[in-house]
Amino acid sequence: MHPYLIDIPLPGGHAFPIRSYGLMIVLGFLTCLWLVQRRGKRMGLNPTALFDAAVIALAGGIVGARLFYVIDNWDAFAGHLTRIIRIDQGGLAFYGGLMGGAVGLLGALWSKRLPIRPTLDVTVSLVPLGHAFGRIGCFLNGCCFGKVTHSWVGMRFPRILNSAGETIGSEPYVHQLRHGLIDGSQTWSLPVYPTQLFEVGYELLFFGILSYLLFRRRRAGDIAWLYIILYGSARFANEFFRADTVPSPELGGLTIFQVLSLGAVAFGLLMLMDSVRRPAQPLPEAWQPAPAKGTRRK
Repeated sequence: MHPYLIDIPLPGGHAFPIRSYGLMIVLGFLTCLWLVQRRGKRMGLNPTALFDAAVIALAGGIVGARLFYVIDNWDAFAGHLTRIIRIDQGGLAFYGGLMGGAVGLLGALWSKRLPIRPTLDVTVSLVPLGHAFGRIGCFLNGCCFGKVTHSWVGMRFPRILNSAGETIGSEPYVHQLRHGLIDGSQTWSLPVYPTQLFEVGYELLFFGILSYLLFRRRRAGDIAWLYIILYGSARFANEFFRADTVPSPELGGLTIFQVLSLGAVAFGLLMLMDSVRRPAQPLPEAWQPAPAKGTRRK
């Protein structure tokens, strides 16, 4: 666990800490923004317009992910409103980001006059890669942790003290201390499932699958619907191993994210079933800039 990677020295003996979670989010966004132009151009989309749309979608995704997380954990923010904007400390809910990103992307598609389904295919094919970066940040930060396990995959997280000697982290340690699983004399948590790394693994797998299929797909939209099905199924299963989300009796013993996952899978299946009824479409030719006035394209 490394919530802080480096400290940048500042005048006056101060330092600016670089948090691992925030850095991984930024690296994921930059990587995806670089790739979206390359993939969009191959799929016949204007790379400049696609880049602008992706930036808007990412901004909408961040806002949606943070709002969902804050609402779901309002008790932790009620007395500390300034913490709402500290996304570098963790606290983004993927389904909130998916909804916020979808709203931002649809608005951008309308303003940039980009086709909906082909653009969704290109952008969604990169979502699992960006998400994998974020989950690496979660692992380094200690959030989104799993339940106690004594299997070989279990990992321990350290006790973190502040300057007054009070226990302030890590999240798995504090969670187990609060629930009486350990006492304050222990320096490490009990081993837990590394659910963050589970998600990194299946997100990278999905990224490979979608990347392979993107340039072989038969109909526009198939890649987007397939990812929703894949992610919803995997997230539903991974929730059984997580300790930071609470099952609800009102939801049949499922967590809110499992219910959302079931809804995502159902939506993806309906859209994919509707898609396969349409005739196959040839892949578009690579995008070419319009020729300057007075010139002819050879």
